[in-house]
Amino acid sequence: MPHYEKVSTSYEEDKPFLSSEGYRPDDQNPPRDGDRLLQSRFLKTHSILFAIHAALIFLNVAFFIRATTSTAICHTNNELDKAVFEKTFSPAESAIRYTAKELEYEHIPSPFVGKPRPELDHAWTQLLRSTMVKVSEDEMKRMNKTSVTLRDGSGYVGYLESLHMLHCVKRFYESRYPEHYPDIQAENGLSDEHLDHCIEVLRQGIMCNADATINTFFWENPTKIDGDRSGPRKCVDWNRFQAWADERRLGFSGREAFLATLIPSDDPGTMGPVV
Repeated sequence: MPHYEKVSTSYEEDKPFLSSEGYRPDDQNPPRDGDRLLQSRFLKTHSILFAIHAALIFLNVAFFIRATTSTAICHTNNELDKAVFEKTFSPAESAIRYTAKELEYEHIPSPFVGKPRPELDHAWTQLLRSTMVKVSEDEMKRMNKTSVTLRDGSGYVGYLESLHMLHCVKRFYESRYPEHYPDIQAENGLSDEHLDHCIEVLRQGIMCNADATINTFFWENPTKIDGDRSGPRKCVDWNRFQAWADERRLGFSGREAFLATLIPSDDPGTMGPVV
């Protein structure tokens, strides 16, 4: 029965890691066949371990580079977004606060639809009362915009886009009853050109401020389904927004009264501020 010498547990510690030197001819005790076999197995095993170790190091380095690059790209994008969004500043943002709101069903009588009547006209007038607002010089500069100057030197004239869109909704309502709104019709307020403008204003506004609410369906009868818009949704607190606009409201009645509040077009300082 062959006899195998017991291999020292410190064998690996006595040799350089993955040593390729083998033994020197001047060694006083050259290795025997058993030692060569063990050494060969040792080198083979450590070659495999080294390859695995090297692969893991490579993967770690690759993941580190990727993570560092992704962080840098993300940081760059965040900086870019911050710079871009700075240009969208509006002083009205301070009035934006969201709330969960249950919208009214269509079958509930609305003061904004139906046949023309004094109550309806009053409801629309109240809704649009603060379309034109005063903007300060500092706010204009931050928006990087210019506008017509108020004659009293208190600021510049701006208008809220949300109320501009509601104005367009009102124009579509009025286009159904042109005979009831002859003054608007005489000013081409109900012309195809103006209504096309309103379509684009509403299309762009809806797409820019997409309502992410998911509505559902229900069976109205065995052969017809209908949409269900019930349930709370994320809405701007309109009362808070309206209060902000009311504080800056430029009150006037009619075009001539509005023009009278401005520095005339041919006078110095009619536009500003200088940026």
